[in-house]
Amino acid sequence: MGATVGVLGTVSASAISGWSNRQQIRTQARIDHAHWRRQARRDAYSAFLTPAHEARTTLRQAARALIGDVDTATADQRLQAAQEHLGAVQAAWAALAIEGPESVEQAANGLRTALRSMHTTLLAWRDSAEGAFDHNVPFVERHAVEVTRLAERMGVFTATARAALEEEVASPPPPASGQS
Repeated sequence: MGATVGVLGTVSASAISGWSNRQQIRTQARIDHAHWRRQARRDAYSAFLTPAHEARTTLRQAARALIGDVDTATADQRLQAAQEHLGAVQAAWAALAIEGPESVEQAANGLRTALRSMHTTLLAWRDSAEGAFDHNVPFVERHAVEVTRLAERMGVFTATARAALEEEVASPPPPASGQS
């Protein structure tokens, strides 16, 4: 009888230990997956923000070239460079749209749209640069509004991305269904 109790105790302890080890492995796997997921999102957000900053800087330089003496050659170079940066923004936005969450994708889309709008305005301004200065006033005014809008959208994107990453850290991953 004592031997049976000893064997049952050993088997029970082994089963409990095995179950505990499996639970610990599952928990660690969920933590590792959440960490990997957060890192992938952080990389996608950074990969979007970098060309967006470059596009904004290049668009500002193009606007400066159009002000005053109307340096269209420099403006053309800057607008072409901005177009390339906007291509990189588009590609990074596509990856970000998959990574999510939706709030970050929407903020990124707003920023992407603001950059494209500014580029379009500067192209129109450039095309009108041949005329009298008075014809450029609407473009200068529109550009001023777009500079403000772009700054706001960049701030919204950054804050939304930061909040999404902090939310992932604050909320532990849920246990997989069907596991106890």
